[in-house]
Amino acid sequence: MIKVAHISKRYGKKTVLEDVSFTAEPGEQIAIVGRNGCGKTTLMKILSGILKPDDGTLEYFGQNPFQQKNCFRTLCGYVPQENPLIEELSVKDNLKLWGGKQSLSDQRLRDMFDLDEIMKVPVHKLSGGMKRRVSIACAISQWPSILFMDEPTASVDLYYKKVLWNWMKQYSAMNGILVLSTHDVEEIKESRRCMLLQEGQMKEIHRSEVFTELREENERNGREF
Repeated sequence: MIKVAHISKRYGKKTVLEDVSFTAEPGEQIAIVGRNGCGKTTLMKILSGILKPDDGTLEYFGQNPFQQKNCFRTLCGYVPQENPLIEELSVKDNLKLWGGKQSLSDQRLRDMFDLDEIMKVPVHKLSGGMKRRVSIACAISQWPSILFMDEPTASVDLYYKKVLWNWMKQYSAMNGILVLSTHDVEEIKESRRCMLLQEGQMKEIHRSEVFTELREENERNGREF
């Protein structure tokens, strides 16, 4: 179980997150939604240990990850919105860097993301969608108990979106805790709970209300819903 209690984050005079709290149980997929710039990425970085909050606490399976540094590495996987891969290295070397030697022999992982044919290819030669596949493979290479994903299927074609959605269902079925920030309708539908971030504060929201929020945002930005 994870417990997020009264998390706040400020940049100068700007408050990005204010008193954010929620819990998640093994087997749950939780969608964090909200308008662009509402603080979703900041929250995901705090949850994964990239940033420290100004106030509040985290607890992962009874451990304080900021006091026990190995906690983030051993319990959590993180898929950031930006590309985390080292462009000059091959897919194989990136996988080894993030997941260790054992990840290279994990045929299940390689089959899931069709990695065998690109293992020796430098990352800078891959398309955006292929880079996304590799970054997700790196994040789950040690099969963590908790996975944080920031816009997980951005830049991924429909085929691999379906592959990832299927895997996400399997992950939850294996009692993994999955927390993702998303605008994707299918990912919201498949989530057990949805949390809306708005003006730095978060509240649980019904999925029908989420779709209204997203439709209004898409209309403002000239995108189809």
